[in-house]
Amino acid sequence: MENILKTARSLIHQMDGFVDVVENGLMLFREAVSDYTDGRFGEFEHRLKMIEAKESEADHLQRGIENDFLVHSMLPQVASDVLHLLDKTDDLIDQSKYVLQQFDVEQPQIPSAIKTDLKRLNDVSNSASMEAIAAVRVFFRSPADAKDHINKIYFYERESDSAANALRRVIFQQLAGIDLARKEQLRYFTRHIEQMSDAAEDVADILSLLSIKVML
Repeated sequence: MENILKTARSLIHQMDGFVDVVENGLMLFREAVSDYTDGRFGEFEHRLKMIEAKESEADHLQRGIENDFLVHSMLPQVASDVLHLLDKTDDLIDQSKYVLQQFDVEQPQIPSAIKTDLKRLNDVSNSASMEAIAAVRVFFRSPADAKDHINKIYFYERESDSAANALRRVIFQQLAGIDLARKEQLRYFTRHIEQMSDAAEDVADILSLLSIKVML
């Protein structure tokens, strides 16, 4: 890691910019889901357009980092892992955009009975994603300090699983007057929001392995 810091300081700056864009996208996602759940569809559409722009910006920044990273002289196994980390970090904003686009296309009706639970799932899953961003940001300056954020990612991922399962039980066991097709649609969107924490867990897994390698 010392070699990375000495020979590629500009990449650290580029990485900060990339992480900022992904982080902004995740914040937009959290608010957009809340907007949709509460029926603020104009605000939802505005945030969707913003996250689509952020996703394109993140892709552009990622390509630039990858190109510059490969130019620098670093251990191939470290370079490969870092590029994999970039991909998984970018997946966070990719998944955000995809989920919001599905809301926009399918326009599910959210029953009042599950709005609070859906927001809870959104908040917990987003917390996992934001901890992933914090972990990536700190890793390139002090790999050892990423451990605390990695532990929090795993915690929030488990909380997300629990919140999603509880929400699905409400959908299939307690919602009355809603047909099975609509329940399946709600389950589908529950799973998509839950997968944001799964994407964060993928980042944590890579960081855990990379931390071991750079500290040997």
